Amino acid sequence: MKNSRTISEIKDLLKQDVNDDILEELAADERKGVQKLLVAYQKKIVAKQQLIEKFHQKEHLEHPYWERGQYVAGVDEVGRGPLAGPVVTAAVVLPPDNTLYEVDDSKKLSIAKRNELYKLICQQAIDISVAVGSPRLIDTENIYHATELVMADAINNLYLKPSHILVDAMTIPVNVSQTKLIKGDSKSLTIGAASIVAKVARDRLMQEYDRIYPEFDFIHNDGYGTRKHLDALEKYGKTSIHRESFAPVKNIHKSYQTPLT
Repeated sequence: MKNSRTISEIKDLLKQDVNDDILEELAADERKGVQKLLVAYQKKIVAKQQLIEKFHQKEHLEHPYWERGQYVAGVDEVGRGPLAGPVVTAAVVLPPDNTLYEVDDSKKLSIAKRNELYKLICQQAIDISVAVGSPRLIDTENIYHATELVMADAINNLYLKPSHILVDAMTIPVNVSQTKLIKGDSKSLTIGAASIVAKVARDRLMQEYDRIYPEFDFIHNDGYGTRKHLDALEKYGKTSIHRESFAPVKNIHKSYQTPLT
């Protein structure tokens, strides 16, 4: 019997989940175009299932606390390595019924995907806190200790106090039990969410700094020592957001002057 649906109609139909009866109907359709669409749909379903399985694996550390009705915070940082700009930390508390399937280490995600997930995290999180450590704090305390202090700020600025903290490769100086994880942003859902929030927050700060100091190309290098950044540092001198304790900034004695317009 000739199928009553056109190829275009079937293509639109398969953009959403369909039941087994429709899949059986399409499997019996001999048109090559239909079979091609069906194969693509099945691949999409398998990929979605794998994503959900990975998602459940990444929330296993949170589950014991969720099952007891407790809050668990994920904490991560962005910006320990750059020559300029702040270090930014984020603490995120998620509900057990969240649907943040694509959350991962922010470094593995495109800008568009990070921004998309940032919005979803903000919509679904129970609590979010972002803290910023200035270049002067970094110069005074050293980058490692400054990061610990700013992570503590992120925890202390939450509206609620978590029962436990999951943190990426650091120890936070707060009186809350915590689990330190190497590459935690890939292993824990809440740390991954925190890495995305911190990354987006810092990127937006660096975009603002790029408007103030356009010569340094901060919008593209985020304060890291690219060739264009280093050349500008030599030519124009260090700005107020450069880390004076970091080489090669500490060897630059000239200070940036706003160009006359």
